[in-house]
Amino acid sequence: MPVHTINLPLRASVLAVRAALAAMLLSTTCVEAMAADAQPTAAELTTPANAVEIGAGTASAASAKANEFSGQRGKGPFGVFNLDLRGGAAYDSEDATRYRLNVRDLGLERRSVSAEYGVQGRFRLEFGYDELRRDKSDTYQTPFLGAGTNSLTLPSTWLVPLVPRLSVVAPAASTSGGANARGLSPDVTASRALISGVLTAPTLAQGATAAGLQAADLPLFQSVNLSTKRTRYGLGITYELDPRWQLAASYNHEDKSGLKAMGTVTRYTNGDMSAIIPDLIDQTTEQLNLGVTYAGQKLTVNAAYYGTLFVNNVTSMSWANWAFPSNLQTMSSAPNNQFHQLSLTGSYLLDSTTRLTANASYGRSTQDATLLTDASTPLVPVSSAQGLVVSQGLNLKLVSRPIKGLTLAAAYKFDERDNRTPVNTFGYYDAGELKSGNSVFAANFPGLGSNANLNANRPYSKRLNQFNLDADYALARGQAFKAAAELQKMDRYCSGTWIACVDANNSSEATLRAEWRLNALENLGVRIGLSRAHRSVDYNENAFLALVPAANLSPAGAPGGSTAYGTLTALGLTGYGPWLGLNPLPTAGSAQAFFFANNNALANSLYGNQNRISELPGMRRFNLADRNRDKLRSSLQWQASETLSLQAAADISADRYSHSSYGLTSARSLAINLDGTWNPDDYTALTLYATSEDQRSRSAGNSYTANSTTANVGGFTAISGGCYATVALRNASNKVDPCLDWQADMRDRVDTLGLSLARKNLVGGKLDLQGGISYSQARSDIGMNGGNYANNPLAVAGAAAGTIAAYYIPATALPTVKTDITALRLSGRYTLTKEQAVRIGYSWQHLSAQDWAYDGLQVGGLSGVLPTNEKLPTYNVHTLVVSYQYSWR
Repeated sequence: MPVHTINLPLRASVLAVRAALAAMLLSTTCVEAMAADAQPTAAELTTPANAVEIGAGTASAASAKANEFSGQRGKGPFGVFNLDLRGGAAYDSEDATRYRLNVRDLGLERRSVSAEYGVQGRFRLEFGYDELRRDKSDTYQTPFLGAGTNSLTLPSTWLVPLVPRLSVVAPAASTSGGANARGLSPDVTASRALISGVLTAPTLAQGATAAGLQAADLPLFQSVNLSTKRTRYGLGITYELDPRWQLAASYNHEDKSGLKAMGTVTRYTNGDMSAIIPDLIDQTTEQLNLGVTYAGQKLTVNAAYYGTLFVNNVTSMSWANWAFPSNLQTMSSAPNNQFHQLSLTGSYLLDSTTRLTANASYGRSTQDATLLTDASTPLVPVSSAQGLVVSQGLNLKLVSRPIKGLTLAAAYKFDERDNRTPVNTFGYYDAGELKSGNSVFAANFPGLGSNANLNANRPYSKRLNQFNLDADYALARGQAFKAAAELQKMDRYCSGTWIACVDANNSSEATLRAEWRLNALENLGVRIGLSRAHRSVDYNENAFLALVPAANLSPAGAPGGSTAYGTLTALGLTGYGPWLGLNPLPTAGSAQAFFFANNNALANSLYGNQNRISELPGMRRFNLADRNRDKLRSSLQWQASETLSLQAAADISADRYSHSSYGLTSARSLAINLDGTWNPDDYTALTLYATSEDQRSRSAGNSYTANSTTANVGGFTAISGGCYATVALRNASNKVDPCLDWQADMRDRVDTLGLSLARKNLVGGKLDLQGGISYSQARSDIGMNGGNYANNPLAVAGAAAGTIAAYYIPATALPTVKTDITALRLSGRYTLTKEQAVRIGYSWQHLSAQDWAYDGLQVGGLSGVLPTNEKLPTYNVHTLVVSYQYSWR
């Protein structure tokens, strides 16, 4: 196994994938291409070629997105250098020494170096180095000082933004002040606003105050490039003790550094105030592999050790609160951890037709980083999570060919992830919020405020048992049929929690597959495969209670010492409470009336958590819900003539969540691929291709609103639209109002067209040309059904009789997100001599896009979010590369 590899993150977005591929098409050329340009001779096959490539390139524009993974830095020139040296003793000599040095993309920040030296049949030494830069954004802006460190501060001249006509109290003087990030926009502060039902323009004094805030703050926003760089090197050795025994060891070290955007929130100002900060990345991962292998005629065994150590050099991030600059917020970063695993793999040939393979492993993952505490975390009973996860695995597979044309396989898999981390209860205030009042559980936890969270950690564990049976039978010449069955049983649990912690303690999934293959003719191949899977789940809507152990404690005022858990269990309810409107009310003084007042969901304070986590009845998390899945996969390969070949493939998938009233209820996808290649002669190749992928899903939910006795808005009672005519009727039925149900229909479609052309042996065999152009179009749509009510801001005292109190506002579809990418690649190689050549390449990348999500990042976008002014990626980049190539033997 090579000691160095480059693994690019896979992303579904055509914006990222196509841009990365287009950038990589031309930015450098591979020295291996020099040897591939001509048919090798016998001497060339036995004598390794050496090659070097030196050149330069230039880009017309800087674009982080266009060069996200290319390693190219901005606009202007870059170098091209590739080297491939191979050598050793002659192939027909008794000396089996071999070596190779390969240098790739030295002029770019995706450079790599690998070296090998060894004696065939005795040992091999390997060294590898590579780096990869990812440019995420070059338009991000922030007023914070200290980007590139873990401590972000605001300039001393920073003024808390306000909309003066709406708030006259500066947060610097009070945590209940009116900080409003929209006050950074002159358009917002100059516009009229509804005040007591009257559209009111700002006064001269208010305009002057806003202008002063903007003049102080807007110049403080500075550009910060968001990018990460991964650097990795490794060493490896393989030693042959004798023809049957082999020892292997490798070590890899990886450093990752840079900045990424991270959303933060604080409630210190008695409201959610958010900032997207430049999060510092500085982490190291070390990996060690040791192994010994025995390979006999029938038996092969490998024993191995794998260890990894992760060290995060950034223990926490701190940043000033833009809405209250003297307040410093802090959040911990990913903790240090390590993992060690022993494994044993074996394969035994029972007879000439049957083989048994097995693998067993045992691993331990630990994490004991010190927990971060401050005044907002009043209850932290331990200094470390003392995290321990024990992993065990076993795989068995038996493959046999009992008769000609028939292959049978049976497999079993066991995989357990046993999280043995101790369970503790922690008390904290949300995002730095100040303590308020006294908790109803003060008898158990003295000193806690009424807004405290009492949460227990949940050490999630899982145990998988899986069985597979496969049969592959040649029906006749050129035809084969394959059938397979899979049964998967999953158990999920937490050790030490006071109640079951997992939404699906037990689930099972059965899958049947069938495939027919036809290769009856030399020029035609057909494959059709079908599969159906059914997953059944034991869903537990009260699993959230494991997070809130206070649900098993009696809060102050509870009748008869009752608890939330005991009450909902006795009544057969979930934390959502009875599916009722305001009436009939529960018996006054009863536990039901206390915990489910007005038939509403369990109050946050009564289970010691400030965020609602009880679930809607019928709500299912899609990965833990009952599901039926059907798939069809087909392909066709047709050699229409000696010069023309055609290929087509289609994949269809449909998921149905029959027992999910809320959550993901259905999903389906269609993918079609078509391509054709025409080779009229040995020197010409033309390829056309088209792909289309269409994904659709449907989700459902409910905008929960508690029942209440409120009967008017500013003295007015009529509702326009919706399911109820008056405020009183609506509020008495808020919890069961069908007009508060909503449904989202999401669709993502990506279509691509492309062409590539290669022509060799031009100009007397000296010139080779190749090029390609591709166009991708991506569209994302979200259609919405349902709606919500909004009180009429004009329904105030003194308004005209008959004024509408509230309106039902139907949901509308979101604007279409659009991405269009065009990539053009042209290159030519001219041979000067047998050893020398010149290569010239050109590429053009163009992207245009529309995405409403970026609107909220601009000045004036959101009141509680500090803007970053980050722009939607678009680019138009031309790249030219010229290089000289030399090869020798």
